[in-house]
Amino acid sequence: PDTPDIPDVLLADLDRALARTTDALFTLQRPDGSWEGRLSPSAPATADVLIAMHLADPEGCRDLIERGVSWLLRTQQEDGGWGDDADTESTLNGTALTVAALALVAPDRAAGNIRRGWRRVEEFGGAEAVRDVEKCSLTVLVHFYLVLAGLMSEEGLLRVPIELSLLPGPLRRKLTFAMPTAMAWGLMCAAPAEGGAGHRRWARTAVNRAATPRAIEYLDGLVGFEGPDGGFVESPMMSANVVIGLALARQRPDIVRHCLKYFRATVKPEGAWSVTRDLEVDATNFITVGMQHAGLADDPRVGNAVAWIRRAQRDEEFIWTGAPSGGWGWGLPSGWPNSGNTADAVLALSGAGHDVRDPQVRRGADWLLRQQNHDGSWSCFARVGRIASLDPSFAMVGKARSPKVLYGPCAVMSAEAVSALGLSGACPPGDPRLVRAYEWFKRVQRADGGIDNKWYVGRVTGTGSVLRALGDVGLGHTEVARRCVSWLRLHQNPDGGWGRTAPPDGPSTVEETSMALLGLVAAGTDPADPLLVRGARWLIEHRNADGLWSPSLVGVYFLELLYRHDHTANGYALQALARYRESARRAL
Repeated sequence: PDTPDIPDVLLADLDRALARTTDALFTLQRPDGSWEGRLSPSAPATADVLIAMHLADPEGCRDLIERGVSWLLRTQQEDGGWGDDADTESTLNGTALTVAALALVAPDRAAGNIRRGWRRVEEFGGAEAVRDVEKCSLTVLVHFYLVLAGLMSEEGLLRVPIELSLLPGPLRRKLTFAMPTAMAWGLMCAAPAEGGAGHRRWARTAVNRAATPRAIEYLDGLVGFEGPDGGFVESPMMSANVVIGLALARQRPDIVRHCLKYFRATVKPEGAWSVTRDLEVDATNFITVGMQHAGLADDPRVGNAVAWIRRAQRDEEFIWTGAPSGGWGWGLPSGWPNSGNTADAVLALSGAGHDVRDPQVRRGADWLLRQQNHDGSWSCFARVGRIASLDPSFAMVGKARSPKVLYGPCAVMSAEAVSALGLSGACPPGDPRLVRAYEWFKRVQRADGGIDNKWYVGRVTGTGSVLRALGDVGLGHTEVARRCVSWLRLHQNPDGGWGRTAPPDGPSTVEETSMALLGLVAAGTDPADPLLVRGARWLIEHRNADGLWSPSLVGVYFLELLYRHDHTANGYALQALARYRESARRAL
């Protein structure tokens, strides 16, 4: 049957929506050309930081501790728990970690909140559930903090192996961004038993004595990379873990002071902390690409954003993961270079009319090509050879509990790299490296056509990202692409959007609806197809009064902690509507 025409009213609404959205985003642009990219406050991160300040310098941090405790008390859920975000469903990770922090930091003031929170922990399964990595992904952290707070026994408490620092260089470089925590906690576990610290000590051995200076050397090197204003991995939560380990090991008070300064610099106006620092490179990349598709590539304000992206490219190798120079991280001065940010930056530069003849585009494309895994995929930080990338969380929990424990190949990272290499001209159609990537997509695609990924919840983002990449490089009509389209068609919600699970159980989110629409448009799906019309309409109708969107809890951080990021929602939605309008205009 003939596909119906695109409704004229939708085209008019698209024009108005894009004009309003771009105006709103320009008002948020910083003078240097970038966008901030704000993450929402996190109960687990705030609790972690409070414990760190309490152990390291309770008097010097009294004001921050007071503000953090007040925020946690205000955000306790009606069921007594805390979630990964202020107004989200309570989790065992968030509840148990927060209870431990309040019991350590404010036992009298928060006594009633602690009792309610512990009842919620018991509803999750209590101490037995905390010890079970299948139920509590942060089991190492949570169990230890509850021991410190006197709420759990040491039975089953896991040792963090400082011996990781003795791994050969090629293997050590594959350790991911949990490594600073592993090294600091390894120092704590290997420290001589001195008593009075309130925590368990493991046997002191010749091996961990030899590993101690290597672990300290690792942390020193990262402090030098992060600079005077950076924490560890540009993350309050990771920095808190380092402080806790070093404070209890009675090691390196200078590094501890460095992190305490970082906590003061990164506290949110609410008095809380997010799991990681604001994602300014992500935000600027996403929005810039969206502006370009909205017809604003020649606007001087977009030019300023492109210039900022150029300045954010890293000129040095990142020896901790073996990454070459030429990549981008998620923030300045010291976000770790990774495949996602690098690919998105190359896309933004390409959208400004710069192909691989541009030296910075060439360096970014070369970075991606060097980081391609042997199987054709891309991971986030480190290239994976025939031996899978290691993650200290594997050693910390004693077994691989899920694919998200190992930061190996990711469909979203791989898709972004494919789009960047194709659209920049670094890899022409038929290039063997794109063929290898396509074969990897084919291998990991599920029987139903959906595709998992590691850095976002559910399968919509993985499926939509791969479909977009295939369309970007002229493979939008291949078998993998057709199966992605079928999966997205089957999983569109009745309201026209997409969510993290099969309808009707997964409420539609801006991020997932945007990625689904982006994939469908890039793959050449008829813009008049009701599948796309309903998706575009959902995004238009779910804007806030200011023309922007509310983010959802779809980002995956360390060990399955979730976060939401304002400009992931705004940037992807802008891209989706702008590319849909481009497609619709071509069809007229």
